[in-house]
Amino acid sequence: MVRGFEPRTREPSNRHLTITADSSKLSALTEGSMRLIASAIVTGLLVAAVVGGFQSAVHGQGAAAPVPPAQPPAGPPPPDTAMLRQQYEQWRKDFKTWGKWAPVGQESKGTTSLITPEKVQSALKLVRSGIVVSLAHAEPQQVAADVGAAGLFKRTTLGITDGGTTDNYQVSYHGQTVAHIDSWCHFFENGQMYNGVPVQGNLSAETGCAKGGIMNWKDGITTRAVLYDIAQLKGVDVVDPAMPIRRADLEAWEKKAGVKIGPGDIPLLYIGRWKRRAAVGPINLPVAGYYPDTIPWMHDRLPSFIGHDFNIDWNPRPGWEGMRNPIHVAVLNWMGINIVECLDLEQAVQTARRLNRYEFAITFAPLPVEGGTGSPVNPVAIF
Repeated sequence: MVRGFEPRTREPSNRHLTITADSSKLSALTEGSMRLIASAIVTGLLVAAVVGGFQSAVHGQGAAAPVPPAQPPAGPPPPDTAMLRQQYEQWRKDFKTWGKWAPVGQESKGTTSLITPEKVQSALKLVRSGIVVSLAHAEPQQVAADVGAAGLFKRTTLGITDGGTTDNYQVSYHGQTVAHIDSWCHFFENGQMYNGVPVQGNLSAETGCAKGGIMNWKDGITTRAVLYDIAQLKGVDVVDPAMPIRRADLEAWEKKAGVKIGPGDIPLLYIGRWKRRAAVGPINLPVAGYYPDTIPWMHDRLPSFIGHDFNIDWNPRPGWEGMRNPIHVAVLNWMGINIVECLDLEQAVQTARRLNRYEFAITFAPLPVEGGTGSPVNPVAIF
């Protein structure tokens, strides 16, 4: 039986993306033994469908969110909180990769630059069984504890004729339920995005992100992923959402599974979020996210993205009051590591456990929205 926890609230995002789909057409795929892989890559490129034409618009404000209820106390800070807060301020200086892949002040893809053609070829060599599974949950279309009114995926049928139909999608993807990736202009500090790109002159309500936006990843991601099955590590169906994931957990899993991430790879942290949600209902707090002592691990390994089946930041964060999403800031602003979160890893976990293989190819791409701060995605794992 899965243990339950009282739901608590998290401030929803007001970022919206509207897409109108008109007709479908597929590009010709490669031939031979790579046909299945190429098909999976195409699948990962779009969220809803492969479309021949679409129009997109980004809105700065969405529907008003419900007023959060009063929250119970978060409890005392862990004993290492003061030390980690002090180290965090030092890491802010020591772990910056600004200027590593492009001159400071210029556009940079950060650690995505480590996904070289050789890296892609190496990742595709991991495909041995030809099994392809989605890493995204069905888009949320009902309000829930982890889906605010502004975070609903709204699908509207525009018209039905004798010859067919069209529809419109609207989604606030920065949140807790839509599988999505971020960009540098989603989080910035002291007037600067990653790599020292100034916010002033590069971000406006009219045009969005002139630099640091989602178009940096337009060509897509194909690399090696490593599944960190923390539920299996701890011998439980689902991880207690009140227990953040520490560096010791990640390294214990690496020793147990015999695999670990390297430069350009993507760690996929599995806590059983969707299994728990199906059993006891949705929550938005607590979240067993990455604890701050994992930040040096991330800096040492330099993955291209940090993955999770919930939000990557642990929450609540007693002792960290006044500091917003410390893990988001560390990866998106200091280190140039992007985020792919709110994934549904249930199929991948079942497949990996059955095959006893916890490394595989992963591929996805954002919608190419100029000025966008991120994008919903439907990543696929290829075993």
